[in-house]
Amino acid sequence: MPPLPNETMIIEFELPAKHQLMFQAMLQGEDGLAFVRCVHGVQQLWTTAPQVEEVYAWLKCLPTHFNIRILDEYVWSNEET
Repeated sequence: MPPLPNETMIIEFELPAKHQLMFQAMLQGEDGLAFVRCVHGVQQLWTTAPQVEEVYAWLKCLPTHFNIRILDEYVWSNEET
């Protein structure tokens, strides 16, 4: 089932520490496309459901030396696991 337009999508990923600041700087230049946070050592991209395809397109355009690896994608809920 696709996410609803008002839902928040989280994309978890791995990114080498040496590229994290550059990644965040590039993302901030994308005019609110998403924001990054680190939870329990896992990097997360938070975005709205309507923008998730745009986020994935942006990720595919990153330089290959970033070595980003997508781990998971899910709809955010306020429930602690």
